[in-house]
Amino acid sequence: MTLKPAFAAALLAFFAAACQPDSGTAGTEAAAPAPAAAGTAASLANFKKGEFADLNLDQDLSLPTSPFVDGEGKPHSFEEFKGKVVVYNIWAEWCGPCIEEMPTLAGLQKAFAGKDVVVVPVAAGYADKRDSTKAMLTKLVGSDLPFFYDDSFNVNADAKSGSFPATIIYGKDGKEVARLEVPAKWDSPEAVALVQAVLDGRT
Repeated sequence: MTLKPAFAAALLAFFAAACQPDSGTAGTEAAAPAPAAAGTAASLANFKKGEFADLNLDQDLSLPTSPFVDGEGKPHSFEEFKGKVVVYNIWAEWCGPCIEEMPTLAGLQKAFAGKDVVVVPVAAGYADKRDSTKAMLTKLVGSDLPFFYDDSFNVNADAKSGSFPATIIYGKDGKEVARLEVPAKWDSPEAVALVQAVLDGRT
C-alpha cells in the first residue's frame, strides 16, 4: 500500500510527536537491581522495574508481514528471521532518543553473537531520506547492525506502534512477548537478561 503524500505527512507528524525526549530512564546511573539470572523459573513480569517498568507484556501479535528494504532498495521481510528471537526496533533519523539508544542495541546484538537472537532496526521515513538515514546508522554503529528502511509506514502499522523509539521482542515462534515504547539501554545487564529469558522460552 502506498500512502498519499498528505496522509503520509500527517502520519509522520503524528509519529514525530510520539518521539519524546529522553525522560531520564535511559543512560541513568542508578540501575535497577539485576533480574533473576537466566535459567530460573522467573517470568518476564519480574523485569518490569527500573527503566523497564513500562514493559508491555500484554500484546497478542505476530511479527509484521509487510516488506521493508535495505540500503540498496532490495526487499526484505521478517520471514528471513524465522526461528529466532527477533528484537525489532522502530526508529527514525529525526528522533533524538532513537539515535541515543542505537549503539546500545548494537551492544545487545554483540552480547548474543552466535545465538538465535537478531536485532532488526527498521527506520521509518520518506523515500528520499533513505540514504541519509543509512549514513546515520553507519555513523552510529558501523556495520554492527543491518540497515532496513520502511517508507510506507506499513511495518510499524503491522506492529501497532506509533512510538519512536519502540522495541518489540518476538519469541522463536514469531509471537510478540514484550515491548518497550520508551528508550532504554539495551546493552545493560537487565536488557540482556530479558532477551535471554525470551531465548530460554520464558514468558
